[in-house]
Amino acid sequence: MSTSQTVEGAASVLPCVGCGGLVPNVDGPTHPYMAASPGCWRVYGEVSARSHREPGSPAVHWYQVDCYAAQHPGGAEHDRRQRQSVAVHLTSLCLLLEHGMPAVGATTRRGRMSQTVLPRIGLPDWPYLVPPASHGAVTVVDVHHTTDQTEYAVQVKRWAEAVWTAWSGHHHVVRQWASTALGGPA
Repeated sequence: MSTSQTVEGAASVLPCVGCGGLVPNVDGPTHPYMAASPGCWRVYGEVSARSHREPGSPAVHWYQVDCYAAQHPGGAEHDRRQRQSVAVHLTSLCLLLEHGMPAVGATTRRGRMSQTVLPRIGLPDWPYLVPPASHGAVTVVDVHHTTDQTEYAVQVKRWAEAVWTAWSGHHHVVRQWASTALGGPA
């Protein structure tokens, strides 16, 4: 967990219920099926806005979408949206990190994965992947602290690698899904 970094200007902080990053202790909206504290959801919104506002690689934005979703999986085993989100975002991280797929390619595949992969693997819906005990040592808070685009891109890549490593117990099945997404055997 990212305990060394906190969000500047926060009167008080607490660990996010999802990623464990130290985020502002605030009330506010959260995601409907991701497990995130309101302060973490706010920090992610600021990071996302920054990625759209500042010049730089648009690919970085897609990495952070996958990272945040996989790092805040929620615990609702029976929520189809939660299962799909984790499966699709982990598969996208696999395509990005292990297959070197350009972000635009992974994004296109991510949008169609439920329609293309599920039928080929013979499942009616994504299975529940039990979340890891730790979701990775790098969080959205670490990305939030970056001061320039180069540092930002490096930290997002570190975040992606940390999240992917955290889910190593499911790599075998996610790699099969990635292979299927690429047109390989189911």
